[in-house]
Amino acid sequence: MKKYIAICSFLLVSSVSLGACDSYSSNRSTFNPDSASTDKLTGAIAQWELPEELREVSGIALLEQNLMACVQDEEGAIYLYDLEQKKVTEKIAFAGPGDYEGIALNGNTAYILRSDGAIFEVENFRDSKPTVNKYTSGLASSQNTEGLAFDSKNNRLLIACKGYDQKLGDTKAIFAFSLGDKKMQESPVISIPLAQANLQAGTKKKKDKYAVLQPSSLEIHPVSGDLYMLDAVNESIMLVSEQGEIKRVVALDKKVFRQAEGLSFSSSGEMYIASEGGKKGRGVIVKYAKGI
Repeated sequence: MKKYIAICSFLLVSSVSLGACDSYSSNRSTFNPDSASTDKLTGAIAQWELPEELREVSGIALLEQNLMACVQDEEGAIYLYDLEQKKVTEKIAFAGPGDYEGIALNGNTAYILRSDGAIFEVENFRDSKPTVNKYTSGLASSQNTEGLAFDSKNNRLLIACKGYDQKLGDTKAIFAFSLGDKKMQESPVISIPLAQANLQAGTKKKKDKYAVLQPSSLEIHPVSGDLYMLDAVNESIMLVSEQGEIKRVVALDKKVFRQAEGLSFSSSGEMYIASEGGKKGRGVIVKYAKGI
């Protein structure tokens, strides 16, 4: 009798496990904010290994169907990487050395974000002599700005902070830089409470309460309008509402993404994620047919 019960229990557990695996691999399950688990991003349709000069790729923006604008951590330059030819076809200098983290495009103008909050506006960036303007954000140095997205609906840039500002309490924030008057809005446009259950998920020990969310990239989906956020440290990609609710979290495969720093979409919603390489590995760009 005991042997019969054990066999039945094993079959029941196996059945549940197989069902869970099927849902997991299809990437269709709905994230439950009250649970302590996440989906995993699967289904890549293309991958590019980047050249050595983009080993520390930190931001990407799709310029044309097969052309990706990239920035990297150490050099004030925009690299145009041809996805079809699999090589850098143009390099556009806009500033000196620095920790450049994000890039956003608005027509012929490129915006680049430095980690200290400085914003570089590169007008007609593909011309032989583009016009460069620099703006300061006024954000605290501890906030470590990394995420940058162009919000066409409101004619502004959205900036996400990897670090923190103790004045904000137990929240992290997304700020807005108006492209009309070229000024930063003093108060956050989105405040994200850090106590949300899905930010507390996982077994990895965090050094402090702010470490549960460390945005490395920010983007607005061109079709759905959803706000996407990458978190390289916590190896995840997520959807954020205008009210600061983390609506969904999907885990990144750390075997594919050593340090996921860049995010971009095509006009039809295809998703591209860029990751830095290591001392022995190259940076990569991975393409998905759709977002999460």
